[in-house]
Amino acid sequence: MGRPMFGKIETLGPWTAHIQAMDQALKSNDPGESIRAWRQAYSSALSHPGWLGLLTVANASLRLSAFPGLARDAAARARETYWIAFFRARQQRSLNGVLHAAEAFGLLGDYSTVEQCMRVAEGLATRTGDTEEMDRVRLIGARLCDHAPVEERSAV
Repeated sequence: MGRPMFGKIETLGPWTAHIQAMDQALKSNDPGESIRAWRQAYSSALSHPGWLGLLTVANASLRLSAFPGLARDAAARARETYWIAFFRARQQRSLNGVLHAAEAFGLLGDYSTVEQCMRVAEGLATRTGDTEEMDRVRLIGARLCDHAPVEERSAV
């Protein structure tokens, strides 16, 4: 399931230059500088009011797993940052934000969290009363479920 389902999330913001610095440090094989730049990107996204920057920074965190020994930390940082993005999106009643978070957790293989995100997405779509949005949520939920391991499919 390598590709995002509904568009790449790479938003520009105060975190962008830090992510570029992180990627440059990755190319230069400098783990210390990569982590430092990622932390600055994270801090910038955290102090920004929206959820898009947090998703962008969480996605960037996964690239740190290119360094031996950093894979687990990179995944943990990404997961934590996806959670913050999810909570912000939910608080801001952003259906797209919640769906992007669901997809991100699916990419991490965390299908119980995907299920939680999809319940929130269904609630948001139902509240708007927009049948197209409700259909879209069902379709995305089904697609995410298709990628879940068989034993977890009933949950999603």
